[in-house]
Amino acid sequence: MKKNVYIIVGVGIIAILGSWFITYNSFWQVSVKEANVSSETTKETVRQEVVLVINDGRDNPNTFAVEFKEGMSAFDLLKEGAEKLALPLKTKNYDIGIFIEAIGDKENGQGGKYWLYYVNGEMPMVAADKNELKSGDKVEFKFEKSSF
Repeated sequence: MKKNVYIIVGVGIIAILGSWFITYNSFWQVSVKEANVSSETTKETVRQEVVLVINDGRDNPNTFAVEFKEGMSAFDLLKEGAEKLALPLKTKNYDIGIFIEAIGDKENGQGGKYWLYYVNGEMPMVAADKNELKSGDKVEFKFEKSSF
């Protein structure tokens, strides 16, 4: 008789532990799924941007934010900005990339100034079409005297 009681109690304990484990495991999976959905929603709602500044040497540089697109180059950003501002853009293709010759009415060589560009305050050593941007980058095209 005692043997049967021990078997019944043992089976009961196993059943309780098994149901607790299944319930706990299901709860954990739901929590993880909710956390993943929450982080995906956050990624989708945060708009990724890059900032473009076109400074032709006058008092008011044109500055605006553009939606960041994967694979976007500094040149792509300039083309988009020039279109929005209705500025003519003159470029020349070389083996090493596309170089800016004129934006609007400012052409390289006028007054000893040239179109130079900077990404996050630093002058890249590649052509603008070869410089792939990251979200949050600030790209400035400045018409200024070159230090070269």
